[in-house]
Order: sequence, then C-alpha cells, then structure tokens
Amino acid sequence: MAQSLDKRADNKPPRLLRIMRVAMRRFSALSLSVLPIVLGIVIAVALSHSAVVERVRYIVFDQYQRWQPRIWHPDLPVRVVDIDETSLAKIGQWPWPRSRIAELTRKLAGQGAAVIAFDIIFAEEERLSPRSIIAQLPDVPERGALEKALEQRGDLDGDPLRDALAETNSVLAVVLTQEGMPVDAKVKSEFVLLGEDPTEALKPFSGMVLPIPALREAAKGLGAIQYVPDQDLIIRRVPLVFAVGQGDSRLRVPSLAAEALRIAQPEGTATPILKTNQASGEWGFGGKTLLVTVKIGNFDIPVEGDSSLRVHYAGTQPGRTIPAWKVLEGEVPREEIEGRIILIGARAASLFDLRATPLEPLVAGVDIHAEALEHVVSEASLRRPLEAPYAETLAMFVIGLLIIFIVRRAPPLSAAMATALIIGAGAAGSWLAFSRMSILIDPLIPGASWLAAYVAATLGVFRRSEREKRFVRSAFSRYLAPAMVERIAADPSQLALGGETRDVTILFSDVRDFTSRSETLDAEGVVHFLNALHTPMTEEVLKSGGTVDKYIGDGLMAFWNAPLDVPGHANNACRCALAMIDAVPRIDARMKAQAEADGRAHIPLRIGIGLNTGSVFVGNMGSAQRFDYSIVGDAVNVTARLESATKEFALPILVSEGTRAAASEFVFLDLGATGLKGKTTETAVFALHGPRNEAGADFAEFTKLHAAVLTACKNDSPDKNTKLAAVRTHPLALRYLPFYEKLAARQIKPE
Repeated sequence: MAQSLDKRADNKPPRLLRIMRVAMRRFSALSLSVLPIVLGIVIAVALSHSAVVERVRYIVFDQYQRWQPRIWHPDLPVRVVDIDETSLAKIGQWPWPRSRIAELTRKLAGQGAAVIAFDIIFAEEERLSPRSIIAQLPDVPERGALEKALEQRGDLDGDPLRDALAETNSVLAVVLTQEGMPVDAKVKSEFVLLGEDPTEALKPFSGMVLPIPALREAAKGLGAIQYVPDQDLIIRRVPLVFAVGQGDSRLRVPSLAAEALRIAQPEGTATPILKTNQASGEWGFGGKTLLVTVKIGNFDIPVEGDSSLRVHYAGTQPGRTIPAWKVLEGEVPREEIEGRIILIGARAASLFDLRATPLEPLVAGVDIHAEALEHVVSEASLRRPLEAPYAETLAMFVIGLLIIFIVRRAPPLSAAMATALIIGAGAAGSWLAFSRMSILIDPLIPGASWLAAYVAATLGVFRRSEREKRFVRSAFSRYLAPAMVERIAADPSQLALGGETRDVTILFSDVRDFTSRSETLDAEGVVHFLNALHTPMTEEVLKSGGTVDKYIGDGLMAFWNAPLDVPGHANNACRCALAMIDAVPRIDARMKAQAEADGRAHIPLRIGIGLNTGSVFVGNMGSAQRFDYSIVGDAVNVTARLESATKEFALPILVSEGTRAAASEFVFLDLGATGLKGKTTETAVFALHGPRNEAGADFAEFTKLHAAVLTACKNDSPDKNTKLAAVRTHPLALRYLPFYEKLAARQIKPE
C-alpha cells in the first residue's frame, strides 16, 4: 500500500504539468481570437460617426489648417463691403435707409462690380417709407386722401433699392427655417441633374424667409445664407444647395455664394449642374444617392455627399475688406471693385453676425461666404472622399493584425519601435495627403486602434510570460483562500512552514438537522446540497474580505484579518453573518423546489453561526509534503462552541464579548453568561441584533425590558412571568420569542 501511494504521488507533478501546458495553449488560442474582437470594437466606434469620434477628427483636421492655411492673393475676385463700426459712426445706426443702400449698390455697379450679393435680409417694408408711414396713421378720412395723393404722384410704389437692384447683377439673401413655406416661395436658379435626384441627401429645411416681393422680383438671384455648423458650432463646411419644403414640392435652393457665382458667369453657362455618385461611378454606402460635384459655369466644385463644400480657410485678410463708408464717399479705387464679386455684410460686432471657423473663434458671417467663394475661384481643394472612412477601416484592421503578429513574434523593444513607426507613418501620410493633395485622412482614430492592438497584444504576451504565476493561482485557489493565493503568487517563499500571531475574527456556521436531511438523500444528493449551500455562503465571506479556512461537512469555518490586514474585521464578520442568514430563505426556496420536483419531503433549512474575536496563530501548518493555511488557538474552540450553543439559545447568531466590543457598527443583545463545553469558566454570550444605524430608539427600550427579564429569571423572581409577557409584546422581540420560550421553561439559566 505504501509503495502504491508513493507511486501515485510521483505521478502528480507530470500530470499537473500536462494540464498546465494544455491550458496555456488554450489561452494562446483565446488571445488570438480576442484581439481581433478588440480591433473590431475600435473600428465600430470609428464608423459610428458619433459626436465624440467626429470631434476627435476635427482636432486633427483643424490643426492642419492652422499649420497650412490657404494662401490669399490680392487679385482674387472677391471683396467684402463691410458695414463696420466706422461706417455706422459716419452714416448712422443700422438699419440704414433703403435709399442709402441703393446708393451703395449703384456706386459699386458704377465701378464695374460683376455681382453684388447682400448678406442682409430685406424681409420687411422700410420703416420710413411712405407706405409704412401711412400704415401707421390713424384710420381717418385724411389718411385716405393722403394715400391717394401719394399714389397719384407715384411715391407709394417708388423704392430706390428696388430700382437699383433691377439695374445691377444683384443677389438677395433668404433665410431657411423649420417653419412653413410661403405660398409664393420660389428661387431664380434652376438645376440640371446628372444621375439620380440628390434632394434626399441635401440639408433639409421646412421653409424660408424671403425678401419682400418688390425686391426679390428686381434681384437677379436669391441665395440662402444658412450655416450648418458641426457639433462644436464651428463652421467647416458650407452647403452649396439646400432642400426646402415637404414632399414632391421641395425646392432646391442655392447658397448665397453659389448664387453669386452663378450670376457672375457668362450668360448661357450659368445653370448649375448637380452630379451624383451614380453619374461619376463612385460608390455610396447602402446605395445612397450622394452629390459628388456641383458645376457652376466654368467651375467644377467637388463637394461632400450633401453638397457641402469643405472650405480651406485663409483667415481674416485686411485686403479682402472695403469699408462701406469709403465706397459711399468715392474713396475706393476702381480696380478694387471692377469685375469682382462683391459681398455686402456686417462685420460690426454690435450687429452680432459672428461665427467660428477652424482658424478663428469669431469672424463675420459674410467672411465665410467670401472664403467659400475664394476657395472655389482659386481652384483650391479640400475634401474627405466618400471612400475615406472605409479605407481607414480596412487599414485599421489589416495593420492592427500586423501589429499583433509583430508583438507576438518580435522582442518587446523591436515590437514597440515597429508600432511607433507604423503610427508615425500613418500620421505623416495623413499630413502629406493634406499638404500635397488637399485630402483629409484621419490619422488619429486608426492610430488609436493600432495602439490599442499593440497594448492588447502586449498584455497577452505579458500574461503568457506570467503563466507560471497564473497556474499557481489556479492550482492553489482550489483549497486556499484567494487572498492567500495572491500573497503566495507575489512571494512564493511564503510556502515555507510557519506563521504569526494575529488578532482575528472567526466564524463557524453549521446546518441544523443535517443528519435527518442526509437520511433522505443519496450520496450524490448530499454533495449537491452541500454545494448549493456552501457556494452562496462562501460568496458572502469573500465579499466581506474574509478567508475561507475549511468546510467541515455541512459546516464552514472562516476568519478575517489574515493573511492580510482587514480594518474593522469584526464589523466585516458581523456583516457577513447577517448576510448569510438573509441568504438562507433564498437557498431554502430553491431546495424546496428541487425536493418537490424529486418527489421527496423537504426539511426547512436553518443554520447557526458563532462569532468570536481573539488572538490566534495563523500560518502554513502541516508537513513539507502537504500543508494548509489555517489558524489555531483557544479563540477557534470558543467560536465552535458558540456556534453549537445557537441550538440551546434558539437564536441564529451568537457572538463573544470580544466581537461585541470590536464591532462598533452593530448592536447586540446580552444573553447572559453560559458554560461552554471545554471551558472551566462562564462565557458571556450576545445575540447579534443588527447595524447600529438601523437600531433606532426602540432598541434601547427593548434592551431594558430584556435585561429585566434576564435578572428576574436569574433570581427566579415572582414577577418573571409578568416581565416575560411584557417583553414578548415588544415589536423587536419577534425574532427572540424562541429564546424567551426556552427561558420561561428554564431550559436556559442565565448566570
């Protein structure tokens, strides 16, 4: 027999080694499957177009523009006539009389302006026009006579701005809204379509605010001055065409810049052409119709799917701006006006037409129209191709897998350098694409995915290099406390025999009537019962920072404050004991259901718990061949006796004086002193009542009644039955009624 045992013992290490090798191979296979999943998650985030992802991209793309803004040339055919603070001071507060605006328009036309576009809304009659003044007069006979006289003279229909607009190439602004469309709403630009109808892809609006009829009939064009900023309120893209209205009656409305460019073209070439991805052979995700190009005269303008022109900004340029007062006073050279597209708008801060661009936090709205026009006429290009997100996604996945391969095969330093070079090459390629080809390729999200792949793969390699510690944990965790396993893994020298003296709180639990229960179960049923009981009980111990010492059949032994320090360990042990008692009904319900399914009688589950705090010796005990991490000492014996005494006291949890004194967060009920088996002196016993912060004022009253009962029973006072009757009526006495019954029957004799 001894020889057989020795042979079996000799076979254990090779078998354990084989198990470890199989497990390591499985982990390696698992890591290979998990890392692509990590990449997949990053890629899904990148394609989500969420606000966070887009803002990350904006950071890079905006910085590129700051590093290399569009170069501005004085000969660009775009100028802004600025209603600035000086003009307001010289001419008067805004709004100016229509006659003054008409004078400004005629002076610009007289100096050869190709187009005059107003970034101003003329949606109402002029306040001081004859018709407006008459409308404000009381409804008396004299009002009618005055109106008739003015009408005969032609003063009511006279509008100097209308006449000026009719004489010039002028474009008026419309404002897009989410309100209803005016009945007479229409624009002056027609569109030719190449490919499918792209209206669904355009920025949608429900209605628009138009200039008054007289002015919009006189103007050569109407254009929307709407801005569609990104989530951070920065204007990076300017739509050239909008969809306005509902259903089949929707209008395609050009932007102010697009309409000004149309009017500036030679007659007969100005009809805008909208070219979609179907016509150009490009692919749209999900078969969507997307705009690719907007052609206006001689200009083929690459746009993003919704007609947005991604503007390459030059920033504020003094040479672009002409103060309005200088035009009115004839101080502007003809060459600054002749043949140019003139935008009239307000840059005065007091008029609040301010926006943000990638280059500047505050610019006038009219400057953004000017930047868009300059971008087009200078044949600048800044675009993010439709295929860019998908190309980036493919690069993320393929290069991510390459990085995983490099990390798993190459030395750590080489893998780190290779990853850094790949990420750096991605960033450099993105910059070159912007600076040389004006194409926006995101380097940040792909770079982050590659870094994530590197980190994940490195962690996998690190875990593989630490496999011995992991498998030590796996092997020892089957019979040692998790905290002890971690301590052994961190310092294997602790496997030596020995230990230390520590103050700990000890818990013993045991099932009532286990013998009767086991008689109704076969061996397999007993094992299932014990597993069903010990699993939730062990979870409560570990949750509260305890160490499971051992399972003694249906009993459990645990302790706190070893091998690691647990501040307030007595409180933790009390909390665990109450949680274990609370878990009993849930466990019992499952066991009852199983018993009914098996067709056998169910014995209700009850447990008893003993708690004690004291000094013990804790450490590795046994032999060099086999040992356990455990505790020994008189405090252990006292705890076991307290657990056993729960049957005598008919209470679920009994604690010692040491635990009562140490557990400051809980309140206890004094049960007197009793003789414990193996102890020569009486031991003070207490019932764990509950958390102190939940006890309330009733508990103090209850303890007084309870103390009076104990004293009466101890002295066998004549009024003990009266006092027992009084305490039993207290609301908090419900859980202690079995104890009082035993006390009344003299089955318990308090000392």
